[in-house]
Amino acid sequence: MSAPATVFVRRDIWSLQADDVIVTAYADAVSRMRGRAANDPTSWSYQAAIHGTHAKPNRPGWNGCQHGTWFFLPWHRMFLYYFEKIVRAAVVEGGGPADWALPYWNYGLGGVRAELPLAFRQPKLADGGDNPLYIAERAEGMNSGAGSIPARAGSPAKALARPEFIGKAEFGGDRTAPAQFSKSGGELEETPHNVVHGLVGGRGLMGDILRAAQDPIFWLHHANIDRIWSDWIGVASHQNPREGSWQSQPFAFFDEHGQPASLRCDQVLETIADLEYAYDTEPSPPTSPPGPPPAHLEVATVSKPEREMVGATEHEVVLTGEQVTASIPIDAQAAARFGPNVNVYLNVEEIAGESNPGTGYTVYADFQPDRPVDAQSSRHVGNLSFFGIERAREPAGDQAPHALQSSFEITSIARELEARGEWAGHELRVMFEPLQLLAASGAGEHSVASPAHRDLPVRLGRISVFYDA
Repeated sequence: MSAPATVFVRRDIWSLQADDVIVTAYADAVSRMRGRAANDPTSWSYQAAIHGTHAKPNRPGWNGCQHGTWFFLPWHRMFLYYFEKIVRAAVVEGGGPADWALPYWNYGLGGVRAELPLAFRQPKLADGGDNPLYIAERAEGMNSGAGSIPARAGSPAKALARPEFIGKAEFGGDRTAPAQFSKSGGELEETPHNVVHGLVGGRGLMGDILRAAQDPIFWLHHANIDRIWSDWIGVASHQNPREGSWQSQPFAFFDEHGQPASLRCDQVLETIADLEYAYDTEPSPPTSPPGPPPAHLEVATVSKPEREMVGATEHEVVLTGEQVTASIPIDAQAAARFGPNVNVYLNVEEIAGESNPGTGYTVYADFQPDRPVDAQSSRHVGNLSFFGIERAREPAGDQAPHALQSSFEITSIARELEARGEWAGHELRVMFEPLQLLAASGAGEHSVASPAHRDLPVRLGRISVFYDA
């Protein structure tokens, strides 16, 4: 297979000036797309509704996003691919560059790069016109530049460290049927994807799964998530699912002419060879890139021991924007079966709330109350967010309502406690710390939104510890 003649390069938005043609052409294209008829699949509102919308009745393709499923990454890659083609056509229509490609926002680099890119902050352009990239409905501190994404929310490190695509608390999610919002998402979907949605949007557009794609920064956020997937695959031994049920799954979209189009998961595995785009962090495409893995290869299911619960809270935990701790008694008899091939998972189950409060939480296992939080980084097991909690209560189509759940692997912590004789028969202390924007240097302490959400409490029905092979 030879390399494509044209490779569209997606660039880091913070490497571009606010008046760079890539940025200004995007703004012009957004304006053009907003001016199109609502029933035009290439219009801004229609494209946003493909991800999610509160509008009824549904038009073809609306509310199609995949969240909490192992299709999260390929669906969004397809979505961005067709959106980018639609925007590129609008860019060319406005006299912009024919090689335009969607930028990405790499907030994981920290510092100024964790702040909202400059071109998205001001309501007005230099000529006095409205800025198409500005959205007022963002979290306090975002548009002002006073707040930035904290490292524990923006870093993909925990996701990149996961060895497998499929599985509980693994990179890409556990096996599920296609669904707009299920409850078996992967580590990358939780962090940075979900938590960044909440931190950027608060209770505004980006915090609402059914309105998020209306914000122009949505697309740069998802380009970054897509880039991280490419980075994970670039690490030796990391592989995408090979099951036919994943590789052969198609999803429908619209192309730049407004015509129906579709792709299968096995058609989007190589960004350069399959889709003709690359990130500026990637090397130049080789003359003969390797072919994709064998399609439709069904992997034999290996019989595993049934998972076993070794402890759980007896009462629900209510989150309102303050630090909360809970203790999980670890049953001595069940915990004694902690064999060498057993993994340990902390599960947060039956997560329910009226809507996303816009506040996420860092989760610590074996939290020590007599030590400062910043000294317990080894006990930070992941983040908890509530992006899509509304859709879980009222799912699209014929899906049944369900509560959210999140899982974190804590095997290394459990083994350390076992070695100290503090595991079986003891209590595991879990702490939830509100996750909020960092105040930029020189900004006042009240320049970012408060994490408090007493008006929108989130209830955690049960926090449990399971053994699983």
